[in-house]
Amino acid sequence: MTPACGGVAVRTCAKVKVACSSRTVRQAVGFACSSAVIGGLGVTTSALLARALDVDAYTSYTFGKQLLLFSGMFFEFGLFLPAARRLVLSDPAERRRITGAVVASFVPVAVLFAVTVFALSWIVDACMSVHAGPALRVAALVAMGYPLDFVCLQMAQGLDRLHGYSIAAVLSRLGLLGALIAMPAAGVRLTASGALLADALFLLAAWVALLAYFRPVFHGLRTAASRMLRDARDYGLSAYVGRVLSMGTYHMDTLMLGAASDPRSFACYMCAASLTAPIALPGAGLATALFGRLTGLPRMARRWVATVTVVSAVPAVALSMLAGPLVRLVYSDKFVMAAALVPVLAAAQVVSAVTRLFNSFLAAHGLGSDLRTAAITLTVSNLVLNLLLIPAYGAAGAAWASLLALAVNLIAHVVRYRRAVAAGETARPDREENPETGSLVPPRRGQGAAAR
Repeated sequence: MTPACGGVAVRTCAKVKVACSSRTVRQAVGFACSSAVIGGLGVTTSALLARALDVDAYTSYTFGKQLLLFSGMFFEFGLFLPAARRLVLSDPAERRRITGAVVASFVPVAVLFAVTVFALSWIVDACMSVHAGPALRVAALVAMGYPLDFVCLQMAQGLDRLHGYSIAAVLSRLGLLGALIAMPAAGVRLTASGALLADALFLLAAWVALLAYFRPVFHGLRTAASRMLRDARDYGLSAYVGRVLSMGTYHMDTLMLGAASDPRSFACYMCAASLTAPIALPGAGLATALFGRLTGLPRMARRWVATVTVVSAVPAVALSMLAGPLVRLVYSDKFVMAAALVPVLAAAQVVSAVTRLFNSFLAAHGLGSDLRTAAITLTVSNLVLNLLLIPAYGAAGAAWASLLALAVNLIAHVVRYRRAVAAGETARPDREENPETGSLVPPRRGQGAAAR
């Protein structure tokens, strides 16, 4: 009987692994496809506005949106990435309570973000050559959809409902594009303020609907929230500081261009960035879908790295070869300067896609110090390269600074990943809570290797 039972157990385990693998593939493919659709809709929306608005108005819209995206990354505070890991490791009933705690925790964050955006709108007009203040003031009250994007993505990863996030994201972009097409047909003139307000409204509506789909439960809120705070203290704040430092300085190029360059150069840079952004989407899809699975794996499969590299490099090469005619077709001759920036920004997207995979692995194992170290490396390289290249070379300098900084960031991620694997920190996923604090703490260095 024992051999038979063992055979049944082995077959059952194999079926479970196949089911998990196929679900991961479906989630990755679905997220990548939705991201590709979103990228296409983004390019279409950008092209529509570039043709409908004059250069100054289009620059105001793009700068306002970039500032909202830039500001939104600061309003996570290390709470929601740890919540995603706890969702992966919890039972279904506990997941709904954690979801309720996430929603409740975000309410004061949303209010703070709206106030911050309104205050920033006055600073922008005073300090920047691009005047996006009026558009930001109009969108401030509903702009909390930008930081909520990251929160919803983390929750979708933890709940293994990435398809819900994908659908909501696509619907929000479809709604925005439909509204921008309908406004001129209804006799409403397109403006930078109206476009930014519509963008923020549809984004917020999509994420609120997604949160309702997650069915949060608000009883036991204090216990769930206290555990979120403990996890944030254990490693969430380290990951948050690293993400803010790295991504904040990485997106500093747009702010520096907005402050120092003329509106046309800034608009051309944003056109090239919009055109190349979809290149990294397949890699982002795989990295995002694998988050839950990576929590239980001691190392990353090489085939995933190879897949991400290939599926990102092929469109990057094709886009670089067709940059000139494509820019004229999509954005018109007003932005033909963007074609020279496409090859450099396309290469940066390839590097970014591969880095995203290593970043997801480190985050899945709660290695906040490694994430912080890699982020500090990116921060320093961003600051140095931006300050050296942007004042001297403008938009071209910003493009090269992005590529070189991301290359340094990839090297840092690979080094920290190999160190963690060699030290055994990824060999035993922390699936048990500390009975005294309820927190999830990564094993001590070498503990996994000793266990083996």
